[in-house]
Amino acid sequence: MAGKLLENKRIKMGRLYDAAYELFTKKGVHATVVDDIVRHAGVAKGTFYLYCKDKYDLVDKIILRKTSVLLNDTMKALERRGREHPMTFEQNVVFFVDALIRAFRNDKRFLELFFKNLSPSLFEQLFRCAEFENVRALFTRNFMRGGGTSEAAGQRLYLIVCMVGAHCYSSMILQKPYGFDEVSPELYRAIRRILTG
Repeated sequence: MAGKLLENKRIKMGRLYDAAYELFTKKGVHATVVDDIVRHAGVAKGTFYLYCKDKYDLVDKIILRKTSVLLNDTMKALERRGREHPMTFEQNVVFFVDALIRAFRNDKRFLELFFKNLSPSLFEQLFRCAEFENVRALFTRNFMRGGGTSEAAGQRLYLIVCMVGAHCYSSMILQKPYGFDEVSPELYRAIRRILTG
């Protein structure tokens, strides 16, 4: 019985996430109301409030969910690649950055939703999620092998993620002040300096 209830909850949440994501990325968060979401998802309004405080809470949950999947997939790909071809720390970071860029390029709707709704509290939640903890642990372990501290590793990983995200958003969504390919070599040079400096 409990398994059936959990499965029903998972299905309803999935429908809410999918409906909200579609509406948020087509109409925008501010133009979407809860009634639109529940109607599109085919669930009762009470169901929405059972799982979410408001639509902004749902935006945060969607971003956390999609980011967790992205990080999990990236870490699995990194592990597979590392088994096939051992890489240096710098090569691991570049592989990770390439995967983030590819994901943002393949889903620009998510990139736009992510950066238009990123708040300090959401950013903290992202950096505390289990999938990001795996990224942070691997990065920190490798960074400290080169003589760096745990605190510096956390700060540098934060800077790299912020730079990659901001570059992708400004060049892919806003398409200014520079095109993606035009400034990407500088992005990678900056990342290498952050890793070694």
